[in-house]
Amino acid sequence: MASRDRLRGGPLKEEIEHALEDMLKNHDGLRELKNRRREQEIADRLDDAKPLEDILQNLLRTSPTLASFFLRGNRASNPFKSLKVKAKDIEYHGKRFPTYFKFRGRDYGQQVAKECHSNMRCRIAFETDVVNDYFSRSTDAGEFRLFRIVAGERQAATAFVGPNLNNGIASLSVVLPEDCRVGETLVYTAVVTDATRIDPFDNSFTVRVVAPHEQKGKDGGRRKPPSDEGGDDRDLPAGIALPKIIKVKEEKWGEHSPAFDKYTALRIKHATTEGEGDEETDVYDFYINVDNAHLRAGMKASTADDRLTEGRFIYGMVLIGLALLQQKAADAKQAQQAGNETAESGAEADDAADGAESVVERISRAVAPVLLPMIEALGELDAEAVSALSASGEAT
Repeated sequence: MASRDRLRGGPLKEEIEHALEDMLKNHDGLRELKNRRREQEIADRLDDAKPLEDILQNLLRTSPTLASFFLRGNRASNPFKSLKVKAKDIEYHGKRFPTYFKFRGRDYGQQVAKECHSNMRCRIAFETDVVNDYFSRSTDAGEFRLFRIVAGERQAATAFVGPNLNNGIASLSVVLPEDCRVGETLVYTAVVTDATRIDPFDNSFTVRVVAPHEQKGKDGGRRKPPSDEGGDDRDLPAGIALPKIIKVKEEKWGEHSPAFDKYTALRIKHATTEGEGDEETDVYDFYINVDNAHLRAGMKASTADDRLTEGRFIYGMVLIGLALLQQKAADAKQAQQAGNETAESGAEADDAADGAESVVERISRAVAPVLLPMIEALGELDAEAVSALSASGEAT
């Protein structure tokens, strides 16, 4: 516009905005930067949370059941590091020109078959050994072209974003044609070449168009948490993903929405979904009400130090919250298997964690009155008391 502080609306402006949004949202480098910032915030908390880690480790050492339920590594972990990421956690040194450019996790020449909702973008991940500025540098830049195969002929495709290179991973986001139909299979070929190559890198993939995605609530776009099965789909956290634990005092109750009350015990909030490429892990913040009425009553009734009583309450609630999140993931896995869904269905909005926040808050509120008395009573049980209880029971 002539005023220079406004842009004239139109299809081109909207297309540019959508492309920028997609690029920024899915850029691996920006994700890493976000991770580093959050890691810095949580680093001190990980050190301060050593008692929690000790308690978890003691429980896991004495209980194989808990170990198989929770543990994936050797210690309670930073949630931003996964097993695969740690294995690659070394400084990246890319080559000026690539010696390979292929689909991530596949041998060169293998095709990839994806499914994508007709109203969403299809994301493809490549792996290579080239430097990050390969496609953007001013001299000897690489060239990327995308073709759609129609009736056996290549037609240039222009509706895509990327590939964005970040330390050996190239992310491509493809906009499906406006005239595509549900059930149709689209065939694409991605071509990478430069001045040094005689034969370009050709990677072909297919996209089967499925019904448009319908949002389910405000968090409908969150990804499913990873299962405990092997594969190259997504990484598992290296151990228990220790959440960021935030103590909430009474004077801060009103700052939350909805506000805390004296019976609120634990509230979790989805902090982020982070990872490398398509491999992502859900991270939660745990808000513990340290002025909970039952906690305060327990402090008054107990002869133990108030800090010990508060610690028992916090650690108990954290374990309950983690167990509920694990169960939500198990339920989602069972439902997925029952529905015969595929890992590459592209149903990104089918959120297995949907409702986890409300479930954790409701159950923690119900458990709060009995948590401290239960811990204290069970801790005082000995072999003699258990024998007496067993003898008093009726035989069946």
